[in-house]
Amino acid sequence: MHWTELAAIQRRINRRVSGDPLVDPYQYVLAKYFAGQLPVERALTLGCGIGELERGLVQYGFARRHDAFDIADESICRAREATQKAGLTHIHYETRDVNRITLEDGVYDCVFGVHSVHHLEALEHVFSEVRKALKPGGYFVLNEFIGPTRFQWTDRQLEVINGLLHALPQRLRVACSGGKGLKTRVQRPTLAEMNRVDPSEAIRSADILPLLPRFFEVVEVKGYGGTVLQLLLHEIAGNFQNSDAETNALLETICDLEERLIALSDLPHDFALIVARKR
Repeated sequence: MHWTELAAIQRRINRRVSGDPLVDPYQYVLAKYFAGQLPVERALTLGCGIGELERGLVQYGFARRHDAFDIADESICRAREATQKAGLTHIHYETRDVNRITLEDGVYDCVFGVHSVHHLEALEHVFSEVRKALKPGGYFVLNEFIGPTRFQWTDRQLEVINGLLHALPQRLRVACSGGKGLKTRVQRPTLAEMNRVDPSEAIRSADILPLLPRFFEVVEVKGYGGTVLQLLLHEIAGNFQNSDAETNALLETICDLEERLIALSDLPHDFALIVARKR
């Protein structure tokens, strides 16, 4: 179970972004930037995976046409199957390498990058193409990991995470995936390990936010933490699902601590919703 799938975490993310625990980041963006303008003529998702975002936006009547690209053929096949099953004809999936993408000029009202841009190495090229492809005043909306490149976690971050991990009851440190035993420590991966597991993972994640102003007007950045929660709950998040009152209270305390450390500038946000606009 991913840490963001926990209901308590979802409410926290919603509140950090929208100010309301019941309003998710996409509802927030639609209400603030597209009120009275839906459906837009054309939208694009870069790195769409199996297409959950595009299908999810249908309930809001978001776009007359929604293009979506991903490098993985299998993901595109699954996205197409789900779209066909739902009878949706306005969503168009295509296998494309976003790092080498060439886009049409001035055709999109909105481009999304959702947990995919941190996998891109050619950020300057991609941002330039997105800028070209947006209509004047069009939006580039990112929901992204912006933390340390190649997961080179800071010493302070690891200190906080491992301190909390050691303080957790043993029942909550049992890995939810079979055969992995007890979670005892979070470590900084070596670059060799990162290349072996996924060469694209967080390849330039720390560059995303600094680079965006070179290409767009950055309208707002809504950080939502994850600096502690992502790593602490990795492999053990399922232990906090449908839990007793004591466990729920413990999770809320951990969330409070992360928020407090970020507010004190002791830790940064590792995840953020970013809204940028074509000048």
